[in-house]
Amino acid sequence: MTDPEPVKDAPHVASVLKLAAAMQRNAVILSVIAGVVAIVVAALLRGAPGATGAVVGALIGGALGWLGTFVMAKTARATPAGVMIGAMTAFTGKIAFLLVFLLLFRGTTLFDNQAFAFTMLAVTAAWIIGEVVGFVRTRIPAVDI
Repeated sequence: MTDPEPVKDAPHVASVLKLAAAMQRNAVILSVIAGVVAIVVAALLRGAPGATGAVVGALIGGALGWLGTFVMAKTARATPAGVMIGAMTAFTGKIAFLLVFLLLFRGTTLFDNQAFAFTMLAVTAAWIIGEVVGFVRTRIPAVDI
């Protein structure tokens, strides 16, 4: 008996995996910096509830951002359309999670809502900027002609 030939990946797989890794690496760096700055500022301006809200906002913003590149890497071996379906599903899941979280914690006194909101906004913006920087730095064409 001979061993079967290993299945060769489609040409887009290496590109998608390289992009996902670069995007995630840059996004994590910028998000951690934004999160730490936001937590310190919230603690100084709003005290312990502000710091708590900022930590919750940073964790949720970072986790939801990470989900997108995680799904991108896990669906890399699917067809390009499959990768897009995974990305859109992850995006929909992020929005649904955020909606449920905001509804459950509406009016909470566990943490400062403004610190939470501004920190999550800052971390999300930093994550997106990091993804764009990682994407651009890989120099992989987005359109194959």
